[in-house]
Amino acid sequence: MTNKTSRWVDVNHARLHVEEAGEGDTITMLHGFLVDSGQWDAEFDALSNTHHVIRYDARGFGRSTIAPGHYAHHEDLAAVLDACGIKRTALLACSGGAATALDFTLVHPERVSALIFVGAGYWGKFADSTPAARAFLQALNTLDANGMIDSSLRAFTDGTRRSPHEVNPIVRKRTEAMTSALFKREASYWTRASVDQRVPAPSALQRLGEISVPTVLMVGSEDQPEVIALSKELAEGIPDARCVVIPNAAHHANMEAPAAVLAQIREILPSAELVL
Repeated sequence: MTNKTSRWVDVNHARLHVEEAGEGDTITMLHGFLVDSGQWDAEFDALSNTHHVIRYDARGFGRSTIAPGHYAHHEDLAAVLDACGIKRTALLACSGGAATALDFTLVHPERVSALIFVGAGYWGKFADSTPAARAFLQALNTLDANGMIDSSLRAFTDGTRRSPHEVNPIVRKRTEAMTSALFKREASYWTRASVDQRVPAPSALQRLGEISVPTVLMVGSEDQPEVIALSKELAEGIPDARCVVIPNAAHHANMEAPAAVLAQIREILPSAELVL
């Protein structure tokens, strides 16, 4: 990794922590909403060899702050890109980060060169068909931090068919650290989202046909059924899109199978070297 720098970007009711490295065409990384920008450690290091890479903690995650007041995540993304002087970027995004990327792409189509999703999510789409997923929603409803940590790991890290000991222990421990830090915050995205977040209407799911950039949707074979179904829905609705199942991986598939995910990134962005 070369020339890593960090900065703070002030937005309404929050301060966002941003990291940059490398030179060339830009790839901006948007993490999932159970973790933080550390999700992209492998990709940030590898892709900085060939690209200018940006990652940041969304408001209420990681090192970024959150305070009462209306906001939209795609507007935060625009503010980060403006602060970094970026006119156009590929978006590498997971889960809620993919929702942000979809909204941003429809508002600013000229600023997006490609969409690369891992376990894509969208606002209001929750997994609820498995016991662990239902346990997570129940814990979330009462803001039971320990319950959210345990159930989210079982639902989204272990996945639908694996026990904890079948998951890479290093990956599980790293995910647990990020998840614990998130859910033990006094003020986080999850304590403020239903109150303050604003999302576009109509939703991106009703406008998929307007997205014209190359898109790849990766989803782990062990992810929740609703996530797999949404990835397939997006692949069918976006004209230049394809869906790829990553075997033996759950929601944060890039952490479990970084080489497979980087291979897909290289295919959609040929100048991205496959280096781990």
